Amino acid sequence: MSFMGPFETIDLNAPGGVRDYVERYSANHLSLAKQQADPRKWEGKVVDDVEKSRREHLSADKLGERASWRNDRLMALMAHKTAMDRNDNEQKK
Repeated sequence: MSFMGPFETIDLNAPGGVRDYVERYSANHLSLAKQQADPRKWEGKVVDDVEKSRREHLSADKLGERASWRNDRLMALMAHKTAMDRNDNEQKK
């Protein structure tokens, strides 16, 4: 989430976007939610609303392109952090 919010992250974490993510992972989320006082399955209107909002910001045919952009940014961030850790370790010597 260094570069985007939670719904864009969800949208990009399954090839078909938000609805695909929900179909793949909602059972796992519900299992975790059941450990809470008021578990609710993520389905129906809430998924429709989130998907509609996401498609207003990013068309489904651009999901892969945006996911590649995110992945490139994350790799650059990881490389930067690795370089900074190396630099810190060398300065401690």
